[in-house]
Amino acid sequence: MFKKMKKVCSFLISCFPINGLRIFWYRILCGYDIDYKSRVGIFNIISVKEFKMERAEIGNFNYIDAYKLEMGNGALINKLNKLKHLNVISMGERSIIFSRNFLGGSRQSINFPKQNLKIGNDTEILRNNYFDVTDEIIIGNNVVFGGNGSEVWTHGFDTKRNILTGKVIFQNDIFIGSNCIFTKGITVVGNTTIGPGSVIYKSIEESGLYSSQQLVKVK
Repeated sequence: MFKKMKKVCSFLISCFPINGLRIFWYRILCGYDIDYKSRVGIFNIISVKEFKMERAEIGNFNYIDAYKLEMGNGALINKLNKLKHLNVISMGERSIIFSRNFLGGSRQSINFPKQNLKIGNDTEILRNNYFDVTDEIIIGNNVVFGGNGSEVWTHGFDTKRNILTGKVIFQNDIFIGSNCIFTKGITVVGNTTIGPGSVIYKSIEESGLYSSQQLVKVK
């Protein structure tokens, strides 16, 4: 019940027309540690137990449901994003979650302590990406999910419908093209480029340019 009330309260606060007023009431009523050099936009629902935000920005029309949210200097959650059923969301300096992304874990999960999304400095998650955070997703510095529509999966099932989970790790300095799919339990080494439409089902251990698509003449 308290969580539902907090969602209602945070939404009502987000309707105030002045950023300074919104931050003041988030601090007083919700207990959020937001400095006055940050900006929180309108019509957001933010339901977080622990929240620290310093010189960062949340745009408009976002839904954020987590135990803990940390946003470093210059970090941005822009607009129309849904982050839900997460334990920890940690965003490094100047990191960006841009628009219409879904990043979420399982609602009722014994794995909840591992439902963490950790993003390094200068990393960008652009548009319409889907992150399944049933297990941990760790993204290093200067990683770009370019274009739109990539998917990261941290769970699957065996033939007897038993759930299988595994965290996914992206090291530093990686560029990912549109519509790529990453399966559970893999690591992508740094200084790597992934071509659009690639399916990455095992770890990439050597830096380079990778694509799972072959150009084949069919006629």
